[in-house]
Formats: sequence, C-alpha cells, structure tokens
Amino acid sequence: MQLQWIPAQQLQSKEAFLNIVAAYQAAITASISGAAFDSNDSTTQDSSATCFLVETPALIESALSEVSSAFFDGNKDIALQLFEAVKKNVFNLVDTLLVDQKDACISRLGDLFTEIEWLLHDKPVRSFLYYKDQIVCTGAVLGSALLHHFLLEEGIDNEFLDVRDCIVASDKFGGAIVIEDISLKRLQQTIHTASVVVTQAGIGATDQNENARLTEAGSIWLQRTLTGL
Repeated sequence: MQLQWIPAQQLQSKEAFLNIVAAYQAAITASISGAAFDSNDSTTQDSSATCFLVETPALIESALSEVSSAFFDGNKDIALQLFEAVKKNVFNLVDTLLVDQKDACISRLGDLFTEIEWLLHDKPVRSFLYYKDQIVCTGAVLGSALLHHFLLEEGIDNEFLDVRDCIVASDKFGGAIVIEDISLKRLQQTIHTASVVVTQAGIGATDQNENARLTEAGSIWLQRTLTGL
C-alpha cells in the first residue's frame, strides 16, 4: 500500500486540497507505468492501494490546544467560545471545498464536534494531558473527514477509517505507545489493500476508548505498518 502523508499545512485551502489530488493522480500514473515494466511479477502491489495519513489542519491545530487550556483552567465559557471559532473556520472551509458532498460532510463533522462539546460541559477531574488528548486528537479526524469528502467530490472513491478503532494505545496521555500486536491485527482485518483509505496520523485510543496522542515512535510504527499492508 502506498502512503500519502498529508501535513497540517496542506489542509488550509481549496488550492491545497487540489494539490493533494494532483499529487495522488501523478503517483498513480507513475505506479501504473512502473508496473507495466514488471507485469509478470506476482508481488507487484495494486497501484490503486493508497492510504492518506492526515494530520490536524493547521488552521485549527493551535486553536484546539487553546480550547484545552481554557477548559482545564475552569474557563468553560471561554473554552466554548474558542471552540465555536474552530467550528466556524472548519465550516467556512467546507463551504469553499464542497458542493455535492457538503451535507454528508457537515453531518460527519457534527458528530465529531459533539464529542468535544459534551466534554466541555463537564468539569475537569483528570490531568491536563488527558483532556488535551481528548480534544486535540479530534482535529486529525476532522481533517481526514474533510479530505475524504473532497476526494469523493473529485470522483475518487475512498474509504474513511477512524484509526482510533484500530490503534490501541497505552494510557500515557500526551505520548502513548502503540499496543502493536492488537493494533496490527485490527488494521489487517479492517483495511482492504486494493482500496483508497483516508485516516489519521499520530493518534489512537486506549482500551477504554479514550483518545491518545502517540509518541513519535508510535507514529512511525503506524506509517511503516500501513505501507506494508
């Protein structure tokens, strides 16, 4: 499976999203051309098998950290105001990106926003890093949802994968390690290697379904594992 890493800076405008599509199409063309020279090799991978690994969009990355800080400091109203600004920025981007896929994307984003809003109406009783992970990890899911629907809008069929359903992480929030044997089994059972998959970079979930940011080693393990599928 080919891996397309989508950094935060590439998720800020329609032009940036179009560049992602152009790079994908160029990679597929190059892969098909290369396979033509090796058509008798049974180990040649399906050229359409691609995984987009998406970071949190830059326009909301720092904002979600600010939401986390305000919430943990007991400033619920400020946290909610900051989060409303995040939602506004994301919906503005949706307006510029999508037409046919707009309603489906907004519905998916609404479910993700609800995850955070429920948390912001509680009172913090655990560590700051725990709450930061619960809020910030959702950003990568938001970014991948935007890309998933944009690819569909551009006629590129793809599967959306919430990587938190596959990557089981330790409960060391802010720097969790991957429980590799369980995570590998789940990825192998979930991902169809002849398809295009859009998922998230650098995050997983504990066995209690709590969001957890991965260590750098965990992120590298995920990249290598996806490439090997």
